[in-house]
Formats: sequence, C-alpha cells, structure tokens
Amino acid sequence: MHPHASAQVPRRSLGRRRAMVLIAVHLLIAIHIATWLIWGRTVSPLELNETMFTLELGIVTIGAIFMALIVISTLIFGRFFCSWGCHVLALQDLTHWALGRCGLRPKPVRSRLLLLGPVAVMLLMFVWPQIARLWSGQPRPTLHLSTDADGFGSLMTTDFLRNLPGPGITVLTFVVCGGLIVYLLGSRSFCRYVCPYGAIFALTDRFAPGRIRLDPDAACTQCGQCTAACDSDIRVHQEIAVFGQVVNPACLKDLDCVTACPTQALHWGLTRPALWRSWSASSRPGRYDFSWGEELAALTVGTLTFVAFRSLYGQVPLLLAAALGVLVAWVTVLMMHLAIRRDLRLKPFQLKRAGRWTPAGVIAASAALVVLIFTLHSGIVRVHEHRGHALWRDLRAHPVPGPTAHALLRELRWIDRWGAWTPPYVNDRLARTATLLNRPELAIEPLERLARQWPENQHVQNSLAETRAALSASR
Repeated sequence: MHPHASAQVPRRSLGRRRAMVLIAVHLLIAIHIATWLIWGRTVSPLELNETMFTLELGIVTIGAIFMALIVISTLIFGRFFCSWGCHVLALQDLTHWALGRCGLRPKPVRSRLLLLGPVAVMLLMFVWPQIARLWSGQPRPTLHLSTDADGFGSLMTTDFLRNLPGPGITVLTFVVCGGLIVYLLGSRSFCRYVCPYGAIFALTDRFAPGRIRLDPDAACTQCGQCTAACDSDIRVHQEIAVFGQVVNPACLKDLDCVTACPTQALHWGLTRPALWRSWSASSRPGRYDFSWGEELAALTVGTLTFVAFRSLYGQVPLLLAAALGVLVAWVTVLMMHLAIRRDLRLKPFQLKRAGRWTPAGVIAASAALVVLIFTLHSGIVRVHEHRGHALWRDLRAHPVPGPTAHALLRELRWIDRWGAWTPPYVNDRLARTATLLNRPELAIEPLERLARQWPENQHVQNSLAETRAALSASR
C-alpha cells in the first residue's frame, strides 16, 4: 500500500459545474439570437474574428472588446475562458464524453509541426494584414464607432448574421471542428492544432501568475491521476515534480487535475509566471506519434489543403479550412502507415494485422483516397477561382468586351462544368460576362440557377426576363 493511501480523500468533480456553466453560455447565445429574431435588432455579435475589422478598419466592435477582456483576464488568471466559456470546446468535450459512453477513447495525436497551425492562422488573421498595410504605405486606421447606416454596426445591429456562414457550412464546421477532429486526433485537438485565439491565449497565459500549482503544505505522491484526468494531454504530474506548477500554456484551467488528485495536493493559485519554461524537455511529450518525414509530409499537405479549401466556392471560412487542413494531413499520415506498418489500429477497427489489410483497412484506405482526390480537385478549382477573381477585378476596372472578358468566361465556365457546385457568385459573373460579350444564350442558364439561389432578388428576376426577351428577339 502507498504510504500516503490513508490520507486519500474521495475524488471531487467539477465536470457537472463546468457543464452547467457552458449550458448557461449557450442559453445566453440563444437569448442573443432570439432578441434579434423577435425585435429585428440586437447587440452586435460577440465574434472574436471581428477583431480584424478593428485592427484593419478602425471600427470598434464588441467582438474586439470581448477579445481584449479575455486577453486581460488570461494575463492574470490563465486560460479559464477556453474551458469555461468557449462553445467550440464545449462541443469537443461533449463529443469526447459521448465517444467514451460508446466505449471509445480517442488517442491524442502528438505532432511537433502541426502545433504551428494555430500560430500560422493567428498571424494570417491579425498580423499579416497590418504588415501588408504598412508595406503599402496606408495610414493607420483611427478607432471609431459606426452604425448599420455606415455599413457595419459597432454596438447594435440589425444584421446579426453578418459574419456567419450559411446553415450548411455552419453544420459542417461543427461536425468537423467539434466532432470528427476529436475522434481522429483526440480530445481538444481543434484547440491544439487549429484555434488562432488559443494561440493568443497561450502566449498571454505564459505571463499569468494564476496557475495550477502544488499546495505548499502538501506533497505530490506522483500517482499520475492528474495526468490521466487532463484532457489537454499535459503531463501534469511531471510538471508538478519539476516546476511545482503546470507551466504548459495548453493548460485550459478546467481544474480536472485538481479534482482528480487523491490527496488534494493541487490547487489553483497565484505564483511565478511560467514564461518559457514549457520549452524545456520536462514539459514536452515523452514521445511523438509521427516521424520527422511524416511530420514534414503532414505539414506540407496540411498547408496545401488549407490553401485549397479556404474560400472554396466563396463559402469555406478560414477556421474550417484550417481544420480540414489538419484532418487531411492526418489522412496523409494514415495512408503512409497503411503502406509501411505491419499492424495498425484505429479504435475500434483493426486496419492491418501481420502485414495484411483487413476489410476495415480497405475501407479506410478507400475513404482516405477519396478525401485526397477531392482535396486535389478542390485545389484545382481554387486555382481557377483565383484566376477568375483577378480577371473579374480587371474587367470591373475596364468593362469592355475583349480578351479579359473572354478569359474570364473560360475560367467561370470551367468552374461551372467541373466544379462540385456552382456557387451564386459564379452564376452572377457568368451572366454578366456573357451579357457584356453579347452572348445572351450563355447567360440564360446561370441566371435561372441564380434565380433559384436568390429567389427574393428582384434584380436577378428582371435580368432573367430581359435576357429571355433579348434572346427571343434575336431569333
């Protein structure tokens, strides 16, 4: 028997309390939406990505104010918001809990280079636009309030959905970022490998005096139960032994490790900030799941996938594209493992056994191949979209029939013919370009599709009627 066994106390749990807090967060979100639906006007969205509008345009947004408050609280107390206030983490934890109820415990994937993902997305969102603005010599924006009459409501708005994707993309985002990524890469893998806000909060957490620490009057028995309870995949017991506190900035302060300690030796309290001590070998994982070759392949494929999916068909938002990049990177490594390993298991499926593929392995390989082919196809579509955007800008500047219009028509017709879907913007530009080139027969079909996509747009209905009349008159 362990010498400290007599001092053990019943295990407490804050899981239910945290669940109640997260449910309350979602109720507040529901009330926010309800006020807009009932009165048509409500407080502007508390979307953290609206910080970009503040940085780039100087428009004060509630999202930017909310972001600043979270950063300030993190600088003092640590990353409490992530585990007690983030709806995406709530979805991830719910998925993890549901998988556990089904007997599945997703193994966390430990990668070195995929950890660069959140930092890269954060730089792309918040830093690169500032560098580009300074490089081009544009003046620094002046902070100011605006209203819906100015095109963007700072404090109150009638356009609650202004930065939100449509229902289909929203559902796909939750399925990918809160569900699939948890099953394939482990609990809180979106936070670990995608979330740009988490990158900011991880940086500020390093300077926070509020930390999970060892009680000065207690002794850690190194039982490892705190590490087992940590859904953020931190070696809590080792960091406590070496530093006397948790120094890893991935710690989300959900306090599961505190409640798991059988001797109540851990607590949250004020102490010396962690700073850069998490870079020491004592805080890094004991091993990684990918070789360096696999890491480089995952990073390369993940980056190309992000580029391929970002704004694909004018629909895929940045964070969904980043999450898809991580998933396709994982799929790439899975294909490499299927090719070279003798035994491979993806809970609860055995994919290879003694060098032979099982039926589950064949299905997994086929699905992975489909994903990679679709990703490649999306990349090709994105190239044509990129060319089309450049030609459209040129045509808008000089709206005359000529080589630019013909080249744009070719790009748009390629997307229409070979793309997985023809989005509204392609139909709109197809119709406008065909009309400019005096080819009404090429404008009819895209206008008909656009009329179905935008049934309440009277301008589209009028354009369709006028084009039909012009075509009839020419016959």
